[in-house]
Amino acid sequence: MSAEENKAIYLRVVEDLNQGDLESSLAFTAPDATLNGQPLGREGDRHRAEILATAFPDQRYDILEMVAEGDMLVVRWRMTGTHEGELAGPTMTIAPTGKSIDIWGMSMYRMEGGMAKEIWERFDMMEFLGQLGVLPRPGQVGEANPT
Repeated sequence: MSAEENKAIYLRVVEDLNQGDLESSLAFTAPDATLNGQPLGREGDRHRAEILATAFPDQRYDILEMVAEGDMLVVRWRMTGTHEGELAGPTMTIAPTGKSIDIWGMSMYRMEGGMAKEIWERFDMMEFLGQLGVLPRPGQVGEANPT
């Protein structure tokens, strides 16, 4: 597939995700995909998407920039949402805080057959946890209220 076709696929995926269609958006992830060099697969991505949809039922993704060349696709994205459900992560679980988040991150994909075979992703976890009140934000006086 061409770089332009990969961009169009990704835009459709984000549209589906913003409409709450996790199944359609998961077709983007190859069954044997990796995330940051570790096995993920479509089922791992399903688990990750379900956790986020539970924690942030009003989640919305906006594409800030997108660049594609050959089989590589790089996206700078913004995620907003309200923390209304439990957020279960690998090292901690955060009870709903009712706080709004507004974070951005970058993802790089190696595409194969219209699917992401390799996913490299980063966002500012400290900023994310600060917005949830789990950690103090830069310049915040006092302690955060861990849940």
